Amino acid sequence: MEREIKERIDELKFLEDVEVKVTVSVGKTHKMFAEIMNMKVGDIIKLDKNVEDYIDIYVNGKFFAIGEMMVVNEKFSVRVIDIA
Repeated sequence: MEREIKERIDELKFLEDVEVKVTVSVGKTHKMFAEIMNMKVGDIIKLDKNVEDYIDIYVNGKFFAIGEMMVVNEKFSVRVIDIA
């Protein structure tokens, strides 16, 4: 199996220089339009995930992996936990 994976990766080497968009989703919620219209600076939007929950990682809009939020050199970062 490991050999098959290596062969598959070798087949895709020509794509190494292609830039892709990586997006992370920390949570979602639904709001009524009226709530959005009444929002002001300082309002808090509660999301569906807890702080300790894993977050979703997308590559070009497609689900790719799960990860956990971190701070590295004062920048938000994501540690990959599992690849789909």
